[in-house]
Amino acid sequence: MKKLIPILLIAVLCFSCYNSQNDKNTSELQNILAEVDSLKKLVQEKATTENGQITTFLTFQEYNAEEAMNFYVNVFENSKILDIRRYGKDSPAKEGAILMARFELNGSQFACSDSYIKHAWNFSPAVSNWVDCASEEEQKRLLARLSEGGNIMMPLDNYGFSTLFAYVEDKFGVYWQLNLD
Repeated sequence: MKKLIPILLIAVLCFSCYNSQNDKNTSELQNILAEVDSLKKLVQEKATTENGQITTFLTFQEYNAEEAMNFYVNVFENSKILDIRRYGKDSPAKEGAILMARFELNGSQFACSDSYIKHAWNFSPAVSNWVDCASEEEQKRLLARLSEGGNIMMPLDNYGFSTLFAYVEDKFGVYWQLNLD
């Protein structure tokens, strides 16, 4: 049920943008409602097979969810794409964009989508992905790859809470904490 909250929030946002004086808006609303129903069904199907699974969900606003997902799957070992659902021809989003995709990064589940609604918010350094690195070599490799086109917020160093630590924002605006104990 908690997984439905983001979907319902999107539906409420869509309803708030609805203008009942225009037939085109009525058609778009029907498309949005159909997609919300599809998302709810997907979430319910996943909930029955993965009870209690908590998944990090990344919302991309520049139609680059697929690029980001492919990048992460290539950066992290033992990673794979699990499922991709795309927006259709008659959807309010760009055809072929990611409606919802699931992927795994070294055993941790993630999901992502391309939002056709431009939100006032984006990713924040207050929320990040913590990565326990197996070796200094792995940590340096991850830092190098994730910082390509991004920003190193805290360079590799001993900050007292970790033997070696780095904090990086990648080129998509997602934040990563790379830890080595």
